[in-house]
Amino acid sequence: MQITDVEISAPEYCPEQARHRASVCLTLADRIVTLFCSIELTAETGAEARWAAFLGDALRQMKRMPEFRAGRATLEVADGLTPHPGFA
Repeated sequence: MQITDVEISAPEYCPEQARHRASVCLTLADRIVTLFCSIELTAETGAEARWAAFLGDALRQMKRMPEFRAGRATLEVADGLTPHPGFA
């Protein structure tokens, strides 16, 4: 299954835990999946690096779902996906 769009919403940073949190919405051909993601990066980390880390955490969670873990389906990210304008 190909991920055709990634939208990250409600990003927040917790300085006590040095963690960024956000909802990551993955659009696939037959479904939309929203995951709560958490990444360990400094507050100064740039938007593009945070976006890539959130996507990585979302993919990690998706690969644990039964259909992907059992090998009945595979995941791939469409070429050219970039953060939506306004993701900071």
